[in-house]
Amino acid sequence: MKYYLPVLTMLFLFGCQSNSGKEQPKAQTEQTMSKTNTDFVAKAVTYNAFLEIDEQNVIPFTLEKTANGPLYVVNGSEKIKILDSQANEENLNFTMPVFNSTLSTKIVDGNLVGEWDKYPGAEKEYKMPFYAFDKKSQLVPPRFTDYNLQIAAGDKETAQMGGKWKVEFSPNTEDAYPAIGEFEQKGNDITGTFMTETGDYRFLAGKIYGDGFYLSCFDGSHAFLFKGTIENNQMKGEFLSGKHWKEPFVAQKDANYNLGDPYKLTYLKDANARFDFELSDLNGTSQTLKDLQKDGKSVLVQIFGTWCPNCMDETQLYTEWYKEYKNKNIEFVGVAFERKGELDKDKKAIDDYIKHFGIEYPILYGGKASKKLASEKFPMLNKIISFPTTILLDKEGKVVKIHTGFNGPATSVYQEYKKEMEALLDKLSA
Repeated sequence: MKYYLPVLTMLFLFGCQSNSGKEQPKAQTEQTMSKTNTDFVAKAVTYNAFLEIDEQNVIPFTLEKTANGPLYVVNGSEKIKILDSQANEENLNFTMPVFNSTLSTKIVDGNLVGEWDKYPGAEKEYKMPFYAFDKKSQLVPPRFTDYNLQIAAGDKETAQMGGKWKVEFSPNTEDAYPAIGEFEQKGNDITGTFMTETGDYRFLAGKIYGDGFYLSCFDGSHAFLFKGTIENNQMKGEFLSGKHWKEPFVAQKDANYNLGDPYKLTYLKDANARFDFELSDLNGTSQTLKDLQKDGKSVLVQIFGTWCPNCMDETQLYTEWYKEYKNKNIEFVGVAFERKGELDKDKKAIDDYIKHFGIEYPILYGGKASKKLASEKFPMLNKIISFPTTILLDKEGKVVKIHTGFNGPATSVYQEYKKEMEALLDKLSA
């Protein structure tokens, strides 16, 4: 693995120059920077962490290392506990929960340099350079700070980003899609998210100086950067997803804007058709809906993938609901659509997912993570346009509701969704 030590050495040497232009002594060498960190394991440190997209763009987040304890990845109000990490005087390596991506680093004067591997062991690599600087460190290169954004802002008054925005991604193209931006601003600090008709971009946090802003998050799967400008309640920006995708977006303040009804996007082609399927369980045994709908129970069917962050938020909620409703005449069934498309290759990821969330309801295998293939598995539906999708059936097997997508705890609609669904489940359990 590459540890980018020559690169980091140059960054640190550049970072030793103060903003006043006075150059600091350049006595540090790679040898002195690589000295052992005898107190590292026992030390509590908060890092400004970054994934590098390119020379102009990085994805910031916070990494907290407790003394002799766990690590936490922090995105705004989200705090992800790292359950699998190894630290010694030279290295800190850890695996993100749920998605099992890894960060492997060397410790350089208490700071970290290494890489993020999104798909460990996969034939097709997806890796990004990773850096983390102790928040108390004076050796932070300017491109890893807000310095350039502050300089560009000059004496401009700080724009107001807080509130609700009507958003369009990839405007004026055939790939255009609507969204809502909802943000809270405290001085130069911004938190919030973008909601689409199929899910949200989870917990975003960032800064605004003058008319320029950025928002970012990292959760082990998502590695997002949103950046742009605001002028006269009009927003223009660019969305970068890791190193593989970018698209423009535009927005305007609109407190009354709403997205399409998630209960109307996916539906039965024939209102009188029966929802059914025949899929294998994780042991390869064929199962039908009738096999699972025992004792005349109502059923909640969750179509999801273990790779999907919105599915993760939904699964957390459904696992809690199942404990409440399993003795109230409602069965839950999950259908997993996975990256590799073969049960023997995807089974470990599903088993790990089940263990992580403590899922007690049965999980079936749908096949490869493809909306087209998922739609073919359920031909009675117009189409599957989102992972996740939830289908509610009554005791007679009749479809009561189909909910497309999932806007989770980072959004303002999450609590309302919970109330709506709990009311439906209470009615179905009666």
